[in-house]
Amino acid sequence: MTECLKGEHEFPVEDDTGAYCEEHGVTLLWHGPPITPEDLIPDTPTTGPVQVCGAPARTPLPGSAAPH
Repeated sequence: MTECLKGEHEFPVEDDTGAYCEEHGVTLLWHGPPITPEDLIPDTPTTGPVQVCGAPARTPLPGSAAPH
């Protein structure tokens, strides 16, 4: 079970899609496997678009502002 972020107790309602605490009005939704420390390390340094967390690299559309 997952602990409520607002109280020091487990979520009273938890299933495959998320968790909910009515007392504190906190909802968590699951969106895939949990993030691990390895997910936060870039695969390889590049000079082109940055790739983070194993997500596909994105290139800016023509005429759009350069990333910051």
